[in-house]
Amino acid sequence: MDLEQIKYQTCSWDDGEGILLTDIDEAIPETDEDGNLQYYCLEGNHTFSAYEDDES
Repeated sequence: MDLEQIKYQTCSWDDGEGILLTDIDEAIPETDEDGNLQYYCLEGNHTFSAYEDDES
């Protein structure tokens, strides 16, 4: 999986920049219980899920 293509996502809560959460080697992305990618929002200092149908 090429993580560079999905590394950043806009947070739907506060429109802040989100960075993909990964393992320590940046090889495997973190997911929530539904399998959606997890991001850390730099603006709001919280995590959020990105759904497959989100296009940011």
